[in-house]
Amino acid sequence: MSSPPFTGIEAVLFDVLHTLVDDSGFPRFQLWEMLEAEGCRLDAADFEETYNSLTAREYDWEAAAVEDPFRTMKDRHKTRLKALYRHFDLDRRRDLVSDIEMLWDRIATSGVYREVPDVLPILQGRGYRIALISNADIDDPVIRALYRAGIDVSFDTVVTSQEVGSYKPAARIFERALYELGLEPEEVVMVGDNPASDVMGAKRMGIAAVWVDRRGKDFPDGYPAPDARIRDLRGLLDLLQDTTSNGQ
Repeated sequence: MSSPPFTGIEAVLFDVLHTLVDDSGFPRFQLWEMLEAEGCRLDAADFEETYNSLTAREYDWEAAAVEDPFRTMKDRHKTRLKALYRHFDLDRRRDLVSDIEMLWDRIATSGVYREVPDVLPILQGRGYRIALISNADIDDPVIRALYRAGIDVSFDTVVTSQEVGSYKPAARIFERALYELGLEPEEVVMVGDNPASDVMGAKRMGIAAVWVDRRGKDFPDGYPAPDARIRDLRGLLDLLQDTTSNGQ
C-alpha cells in the first residue's frame, strides 16, 4: 500500500455526503421548521435526542452492511421519520409519504464544500481518475446536489449502495468500483469522512484511506488508522502529485 505523499495511484474514490456535499443538517432542521410552521409544538431537547438516537440506529453502517434484506436510503429516511412521528404522537396527523418527498427534494438543494469545485478539476488535470462511491440511492438527492453544482470534472464511475445492494464498509461496493475502473486496490485511494464506512471499509480492502476531518475531531478508537488526515480537500493537493508529463 502506498503512503503519503501517495505514489502509484491511478484513481481517487470519493465519498459524497460530508466529503463533497454539505447538507448542513437539512433533514433535521427542515423537519423541525416544517413541524413548527404547521403548529406542532415539540420539546426541542426531546426532538434532538430522539432524532439523534433514531439516526444512530438507521445509519449504523457496520450493521447496515450485513443487513438482509437490503434497505435503500429512502427506506431508512422513512423508517426514521415514522418512528419520530410515533414518538411524538404525530403518526395519525402527518402524511408520511408527502413529508418524505418534501425532505428528499430539499436535500437536493444542498451545496458542495467551497473548495470542491477547485480541487476536483485540479486532481483530474494531474492525471487522476475521479470516482464516486457512496452509501446512497441511485436517484439520491445528495448525488443530484453534486451534479447540480456544475463542477468542471467528469466522473469515471459512480457506484451507489443501492446499485450494488450493499453499504460501505462491506467489500462489495469497493469491489464494484475497482472492477469498473479496471484497477487494483493499491492503485486507488479512498477519501471520506466516516471512520467506519470510508476508512475501515477501504483499509479492509487494502486501499489507502484519507480521512476528511472537517471538525478537528479525534479519530475514534476501534477503527484502523487512516493513511492520512486532512481538514478539507485542499490537503489532497499535497498528497497527490501531478502524474502527467507536464508535472514531471
